[in-house]
Amino acid sequence: MFLSQKVSIRASILLLSAIATGLFTACGNANTSNTGDNNTSIPTNTINGTPAKTTPIASPIVTPSPAIASKLPELEIGELEPYKHRSGILEINVPKGWKIVDNSQAGEILVTWNEKAGRASISTNIFVPPSEIPENRLADVFEVIIKGMYGNQPDFSMRSPVLEATGNIVIEWTSTVTIGNKKLKFQANSKLQRINNKFSILTFGAIESKFVEMKDSFARISNSQIVNASLTIP
Repeated sequence: MFLSQKVSIRASILLLSAIATGLFTACGNANTSNTGDNNTSIPTNTINGTPAKTTPIASPIVTPSPAIASKLPELEIGELEPYKHRSGILEINVPKGWKIVDNSQAGEILVTWNEKAGRASISTNIFVPPSEIPENRLADVFEVIIKGMYGNQPDFSMRSPVLEATGNIVIEWTSTVTIGNKKLKFQANSKLQRINNKFSILTFGAIESKFVEMKDSFARISNSQIVNASLTIP
C-alpha cells in the first residue's frame, strides 16, 4: 500500500482554519505545534468567493497478495507517458503502466499513480488554501499538512522542512508498508509549490532499498509537471 491518507489533503487544512487567526494574522503569537487529529472532517473551502463543501475521500491503496509479491519484477521506472487532467490545470509525465486513481473533487485535484505492487507511487494535489498564508509560515503549515495526510501510516516519521533555492519546500518522511508477507520501510518526499493562489503538492516515494536509485526518475517526473494556475479548479 502507499499514500494511505485517510482523507484528501484539505482535511489537514481544517486545523489550519481553526488556528487561522493566530497563525496567519497574529504571527507573533502563533501556535504552530502539530496537534491536529487525522480523523477531522473536511472544511468548507471557497472558490472565487463561492463556498465549496467537500467530503472525505478514501485513500488509494494497493495491497498485493503474497503470491503476487513473490513474483514481482525488478522495481524501476521505465517509459514515461504524458497525462493531462480534464480541467487543463495539470500536465505531467508519469510511468507507463502504473495504476491511476483520480480522487479529484470540487475545488481540488488529487491524482495518484501506483506501481502495481504498491512498492512506489506518485501523487499530485492542487487546491486553493482557505486563508492567505505568509511566506514565513509556509514551512509550519506544510508540516501540519503532511502530518495530517500521512501521519496515520505505521511508523510514520518526518524530517524538518527544507527550503529549496527555488522557494519550494520539501519534507522527507518515512513509514512502514506491507508487501506480501514482508514489512518494508517506505521513503518519500513531498514538495510544496505555491503558484498564484494555488498550492501544488507533489509526493513521490518508494520502498527504501530502491528510493535512491529512483530519485533521478522522480526528478524527471517532477520537472515535467506543468500547473496552469490561471485556471479555476472545477
